[in-house]
Amino acid sequence: MKRGVVRVVGVAAVVALVLVLAGCGGSTTPDTEGQTLAQAQQALRDAGVPDGNISVTGESGDPNELVVCDHDPDGVDPSQPVTLEVAQNCQQEDDSDRKRKKKKRR
Repeated sequence: MKRGVVRVVGVAAVVALVLVLAGCGGSTTPDTEGQTLAQAQQALRDAGVPDGNISVTGESGDPNELVVCDHDPDGVDPSQPVTLEVAQNCQQEDDSDRKRKKKKRR
């Protein structure tokens, strides 16, 4: 009988630990680069980012036609402010150039 109780308690402890560790990462903001401004703003709101924490820089125009060229910072907690750089057409950079630029900004 005692062995069964110990086993159940042990399994419950492991399950609790897994749930706690899974919760530690929490949710993060989705990558919105390449989406229209309207899509990006909705995706961020859906992820829990308040409208006041979403800044938009770059060109102005119809949110359904502007494209998010850069989302900074990437993958942060939804309570953190994010900036979306938008344009009608984004200049194409290879991924290594973009990663180097982001590292310099931080």
